[in-house]
Amino acid sequence: MISISRRLTLSLVPLLLVSVLLIVQGGVWLYDQAQRDYLTQLLQREADSMLAALTRGSDGLFLDMDKVDPDYRRPYSGRYFVVQGAEKWRSRSLWDHRLPLPGDGLQAELLPGPDGQELLVWSGEYLKGGERLTISVAIDYQPLLGEFRQASWWLTGLGVLVVLLAAALQHWFLRRSLGPLRRVQGELAEWRSGERLQLSEQVPEELAPLVAEINHLGQQIESVLERARNSAGDLGHALKTPLAVIESRLESLSGQLPHTDWQELQEQVQSIRTQLERTLQRARLAPDQARGQRFAPSTDLTALVQTLQSLYPNGPQIQLQGELSISWPFDREDLLELLGNLLDNACKWARAEVRVAWQLRADQLDLEVADDGPGIAKAEREQVLGRGARLDQQAPGHGLGLAIVRDMVATYQGTLALEQAPEGGLLVRISLPLQRRRGSA
Repeated sequence: MISISRRLTLSLVPLLLVSVLLIVQGGVWLYDQAQRDYLTQLLQREADSMLAALTRGSDGLFLDMDKVDPDYRRPYSGRYFVVQGAEKWRSRSLWDHRLPLPGDGLQAELLPGPDGQELLVWSGEYLKGGERLTISVAIDYQPLLGEFRQASWWLTGLGVLVVLLAAALQHWFLRRSLGPLRRVQGELAEWRSGERLQLSEQVPEELAPLVAEINHLGQQIESVLERARNSAGDLGHALKTPLAVIESRLESLSGQLPHTDWQELQEQVQSIRTQLERTLQRARLAPDQARGQRFAPSTDLTALVQTLQSLYPNGPQIQLQGELSISWPFDREDLLELLGNLLDNACKWARAEVRVAWQLRADQLDLEVADDGPGIAKAEREQVLGRGARLDQQAPGHGLGLAIVRDMVATYQGTLALEQAPEGGLLVRISLPLQRRRGSA
């Protein structure tokens, strides 16, 4: 989708350009009309001067050239006149060019003049000494036309420059105005990665309702999740004793029921216990989880190792290989659950050693958990990681935790691979991207 800034620019710049062109052309046209009005008055005064230069003699009216401006005697000077009456007088500046005389008053159009000039012509009718005269006066308008064109180009260029400057300022102001939104976006990313519990409410008043609603929604979701986790743990503990009674009674009835019926009941009870152990395991491995915090290997991973060693006092030694001082940009609870299940599975089957290695890259976290146990056969590994496979029905001891791990890795859009460890057992390789793709869960 096109950005807001680009959309505003694409809509505003053409509108401003058209406005600038209209203003420039309109301004030039108004100035042209003002000049024509001024020159019309000047031409009228010139015609009056021509009329005053006409003197009655013994042979009738004659034009006294001493009273005429010298510009009318210089060829192609840009100032011309024609006087028509019983006789016809024309300025020497016309040379051999004929000045068209289309009518009375100022001519609406510029008329062609000598030497390629464009003339503004005014004509008027007069009566002097009983003789009717028509006096036409013209001036070269071409220099002004050139000035108008040059001014038009200059004004258009300045207008385009102003439009581009306005577009740049608009882009800058828009980016500045959207700065709080980008800050909120960054805080949301920190929230997702576990660095904060809520958004900062120090935002412009237009964004304050949105931020408040997001914080309220986050608190509601966290409350619902917390109640769900507590309810699952309480339910698991509540069912544990009745399930033990059922198993005891089922053992006592082993000789009284048909073997197939007794075995089917035993399998169903075992399935219930597996699901129950899965729920209890998630609560047991991370008892002090705090949402909204990053996973810190120096404290969280060390505490997790100590918890597992207390659960398996005669179990294997857990070796940590990686930088402990750098926190991981993931939710602490999610990583405790993921590592807790991996290490729990490894401790169940390892003989003497479990290895945890990690490397935090610029774009992803690479994680390895290996043990020296019996491992999983290659064919079973492929089946375990197959699409739609239920891992809790695969190899004993390597199914329950891996089901949780697979779901968690899929949530973070990471990759999970099972391989043969150098120690001889199972090697679990996980890669988690630091930023999830947009539009994916």
